[in-house]
Amino acid sequence: MKRLVPVLVAVFVLGVVVVLCVRAFSDPVPAERLQRLQKGMTQDEVRSVLGPPTRVYDGQWTYQRPLIFGFVNIHWQTNGTYDSEVNYERF
Repeated sequence: MKRLVPVLVAVFVLGVVVVLCVRAFSDPVPAERLQRLQKGMTQDEVRSVLGPPTRVYDGQWTYQRPLIFGFVNIHWQTNGTYDSEVNYERF
């Protein structure tokens, strides 16, 4: 029984590492949601598709999720509508 405990701990730790790696390299915003965006959408329409942004600055919204390596920036036209430009970065 004493030999089984270190093996179980190692399996548990390995499992946690695998889950964190899968999470870290998943998409910051699911691709199917980004595909639903259309040029000219209002900020309320984009918010209904993607949810509230993580950060807002300089005419763009940034979406990030905890434990994910990457982000998505949504850009706006001067009239406040979506300009169909997305900056999708993964690390």
